[in-house]
Amino acid sequence: MKRLETERLIIRPMQEKDLSSIHEMLSDKETMTYFVEGIYSLDKVKEILNRNNKEIRHFTVMLKGSYRVIGKLSFNKWGMNDTYEIGWIFSKNATHQGYATEAAKSMLDYAFNELNAHRIIATCQPENSASKRVCEKLNMRLEGTNKKCIYYKDDIWWDELFYAILKEEY
Repeated sequence: MKRLETERLIIRPMQEKDLSSIHEMLSDKETMTYFVEGIYSLDKVKEILNRNNKEIRHFTVMLKGSYRVIGKLSFNKWGMNDTYEIGWIFSKNATHQGYATEAAKSMLDYAFNELNAHRIIATCQPENSASKRVCEKLNMRLEGTNKKCIYYKDDIWWDELFYAILKEEY
């Protein structure tokens, strides 16, 4: 995938020039609340970029016109044939404006129409109401809750919600 565009957004594979903006977003404690890894160091973001150069799985989301980086999508093969996982993270300055839903919908369109995907899944923690809302707006169905499946730290385990949508449901 080279590049996707929506009414307000440009979505393209993460590039070296995005490093500073992506790091700023992923090193913000509030933004990273629901990520078990916590805040990302610059080296960790560089590692993601280096892996992305070999296999594109991370996409930068920018506002049209200004080209300001506001978020990141992850999209990769998952488990079964023609099944993919999608994830998103957006800068706290770009939340509650529909950007995550718009970007994720564009990626679902691409996956179902260009890749002929059969199924797309997304996961989030039950407390992450913003991500739950995005899944619901994408008409993904909640298939279940994986109880205490993610080890956080200090013997704290997180639950994880499991959403999915099939091509024929899209």
